[in-house]
Parts: sequence; structure tokens; C-alpha cells
Amino acid sequence: MIVTRKISLGKLLAFTWPRLLVLIAFTALACLVMEQLPRELLQALSYAAGFLGTALAFLIGFRNNSAYGRWWEGHRVWSQLKKDSRSFALLVNGLIGGGEGTNSARMALIHRQIAFVWWLNRYLRKIDPGDELGGLLTADERSAAARRQTPPLALLEKQSAALRKLVDDDHLDAYRHVRFTELIQDFNESLSSCERLKKTPFPMQYTWFVYYTLVVFLFVLPLSLAGHLGYWAIPFALVIGYAYIMLEYVGRHIENPFENAVNDVPMDYIARTIEIDLRELLGEEDLPDPVKPLGLGYLY
Repeated sequence: MIVTRKISLGKLLAFTWPRLLVLIAFTALACLVMEQLPRELLQALSYAAGFLGTALAFLIGFRNNSAYGRWWEGHRVWSQLKKDSRSFALLVNGLIGGGEGTNSARMALIHRQIAFVWWLNRYLRKIDPGDELGGLLTADERSAAARRQTPPLALLEKQSAALRKLVDDDHLDAYRHVRFTELIQDFNESLSSCERLKKTPFPMQYTWFVYYTLVVFLFVLPLSLAGHLGYWAIPFALVIGYAYIMLEYVGRHIENPFENAVNDVPMDYIARTIEIDLRELLGEEDLPDPVKPLGLGYLY
């Protein structure tokens, strides 16, 4: 997620240079042919460019609004996961009786929840978990989860089994066990919601139609301006066309919120916040550092 209020022009160009090259090529082509075409034809093209630009603005606006809805839903799911994880840790500390045999169980439950959050993070980004899982799971738990098609689900299954054992050992009563079961179901709902966003692509019909309409608009724009402004059409075509390019870029890159890119939901930041909070509830003092923005204000 980009958290800075300022972003350099160089970084914008790095994001959008392929389409900017297309705009420059069309503008250069317009310079070559504008003297060969009747001025009346060039002026008539301004009507086509106006109608096309208006339609394109509506298309990009609708697409960007839908794409932002996907990004915001991903952020909402992770915010809910943070809330539920804190609730789970509070319940573990408050509802499971202390004493020999339960202190280690409490620690294992909370550490496994932290591991679930981090593994969900890596699972959505299609990368293997690394040092962030160090000390949170036993070697057998980690290897068993890694063999599963959905590793975070395997950790939830292990949590359920651990809670059932506490009930069987009379360290947790049935009424309180129900509350833990509800939270496990909430974690599974968060997992399923993230999978739905990850595996359901944004309708490609919108992407293709916007893309081809943008290409036609960028071709017509410099010619339509040349009929009224002559060679002064060049800077105006570049500025107006680049504004449309940037708007199209924004929607295209926020429609997938779990792609390990700068426009993602800040899953590393949220996961580390959860880890610090839960470790503090356990009374641990050796805490990891919070995730901070990198570079020009990119929060992962």
C-alpha cells in the first residue's frame, strides 16, 4: 500500500512507461501526418475525441470503483482477522485455567494463531513462509501443514484438535469451548474470503474494453487537437493522454489486492501488528520490530 502523500514523477513514469511510449508514438505520428490531412478533417476528429473521451472516463470510473471495492474488501477482511486474533488471544488467557500443563497449551494456541496469520499472508502471495514462522510451530506441525493443499486450514484444524484436548482434560468447559469454535469458524471465513478474492479474477471484459478504447482515444487525441492548435497540440495531447493512462493504471493495479506488489493490502504490516499484540498478551518481551514503510512510502 502506498502511504506517502507525495510520489515522484520518476516513479509514476516507471509504473506507466509502456503506455506512455504508445502515447508518444501516436503523437509523433500525428506530427507527421497532420500537414497531409485537411484541416476540416482534423477539426471533425475533435468531436470523435470528445465523445470517446467522455465514454472512456465513465468506463474507467466504473472499473476503478469496482476495483477499489475489491481492494477495500481485502483490507476489511484482514482488519477483521486482526480483531478476531486479538479476541482469540484474550479468550485463551482469560478462559483457560492456569497451572501445570495449561501454560504451555496457552502459548501453543497463541503461537499457532500467529503462524496462521503469517502463513495465510504467504499463501495468498504464493511464496513459501520463512523466518517469520520461527519458533511458532513444531517441526512436525510445520511439515504437516506444508504438505496440505491449503496450509492455513491445516493450522486451524490443529487449533480445533488442541481445544478439544483441553476440553477432554477438563481445562476448558463446553460452554467456553463453543466460543472458541465460533472464532475458529471466523478465521476460516477470513481464509475463504481471501481465497475468493485471490482466485476470482476481475471480469476481463472490462479490462479489454477499457484497454482498446484507451488505445483508440490516444490515437485520435493528438490528431483532433492538431486541427485547432497545430503543433501546440503535442504538449496538450501528452498531458491529457497521460492523465487517462494514470487513471487506467490505478484501477488495473488495485483490482488484485494480494499480488505481493506495492498496491497490495499491507498484509505484512497487519500480520506483524497481530504478532506483536499477541506476544505481548503472552507476556513476552523479545518482540519483533514493527513493519515500517520502505522506499518512497510503500507499506507491505
